[in-house]
Amino acid sequence: GPSSLAAAMGNKASVLPEGPAGKALREMIKPEPIAITDSFWFELLKVQLPGLLKADFFDSHYADPAVLDGLVRDAYFLQLVATNETSGNFRTFLRFWARLLHYYRTSPYDAKPCTLSAALSLSLLCRSLLKQFAECFTAQELLFQLEQVPPDVAKSPSASPAEGSGKGKGYGENRARLPVTYRGQRVFLKLPESEPSDLAAAKSAAVSFLEPFCSQFPEDASALRDIDRCTLRSLDTGESFGVVEVAERVAEAGIQEMVLCPASLPRARGSVLRPVFRELVDFIVCSSFGAISSASPSLHGDAEAADNQVASRNLSLAPGMMRLQAVLLEILLLLAAVVAPR
Repeated sequence: GPSSLAAAMGNKASVLPEGPAGKALREMIKPEPIAITDSFWFELLKVQLPGLLKADFFDSHYADPAVLDGLVRDAYFLQLVATNETSGNFRTFLRFWARLLHYYRTSPYDAKPCTLSAALSLSLLCRSLLKQFAECFTAQELLFQLEQVPPDVAKSPSASPAEGSGKGKGYGENRARLPVTYRGQRVFLKLPESEPSDLAAAKSAAVSFLEPFCSQFPEDASALRDIDRCTLRSLDTGESFGVVEVAERVAEAGIQEMVLCPASLPRARGSVLRPVFRELVDFIVCSSFGAISSASPSLHGDAEAADNQVASRNLSLAPGMMRLQAVLLEILLLLAAVVAPR
C-alpha cells in the first residue's frame, strides 16, 4: 500500500540514489549550462526511482499520489528551480527526454536506445519536476523558465543603442529606452510618453510599446498583443508585472534588463515545449492497443520482405508500456492545464 512506497522512498535526504545516477542528478542542478550534445544526459538513463520495479509501486502511486508528489518537495528539486534560470538545464532535460521518447517509439524492437524501465523512470522524474514548476509559476513564468532561460542578453543583438540611463523620470528628447529581450533578441524599446488617462489608453500605449517585437516575430504577434496576459520580468529582481505598468515601474526603479513573457507558446521552430506536446501525443497514440506501430522494422529482418509488408499494429501491450502511457498522459494534462499550445 502507500506506506510501502513511502518506506521505499525513505526520508527526503535519502531520495537521491548513490553512485553514477546520484552524481548525474546533482550535476543537473549546478549553475553551469550542460549542452544537449553532452554525454552527461545519457547518465540519467541510470536513474531508477526507489521502489519502481516493485509490483505495487504504481498501485501505491495512484492510491495515494501525494506520496510520490512529496518527491518534488525535496531540496534537490527546489535547487533545480533556483538554478534553472541561469543554467537552462531543465529545458535541456526536456529536450533530451522528448528525443529519447521519439527514438524509443520509432526505433526497431531490437535497437531501442534504452530499456522500457529506464524510459519509465525518467518520465516519472520528469513528471515530478514539471509538477513542481507548474505549482510554483504562473503560465508566463513557466514559459520563461522552459522557453527563454538563460536569457543571454550579453550576446543577444541590440536593435538600437540605449538612449540615456538612470531613472526614467522626465521624458524629454533623450528619454531613456528600456532593453527588453524576447526569444534571444534584445530591443531597446521607447517608453510611453506619459501616464495614460484611462485603462483603454494604457492598453493601447502598451501594444504600441511592444510593436517592434510584433514586427520582428509576426508569428507570435497575437500573443504579444494580448496585453492582459503578457508580462515583463526584471532580470535584476525576478519581479514580473503587466506591460501597462512599464512607465510607472521604470520611474520607480530605473532602467533594468527586462524579458518579455507572453502567456502562449512561441511558434518558433526552436521551441522546447511544442515538440514535447507533439511527442507526448504521438507516443500515446502510436503505442496504444490496435494502433499502427511507428517502430521501424527489425534490423535483423529480411529487408526485401520488410519493404513489402503491411504496417504492423500493436496487438498486445506490456504492463510497463501501459504504465508509461499513464505517466505521459499525466504530463500532457499537467502542461495543457497551464500552457496548452494554440
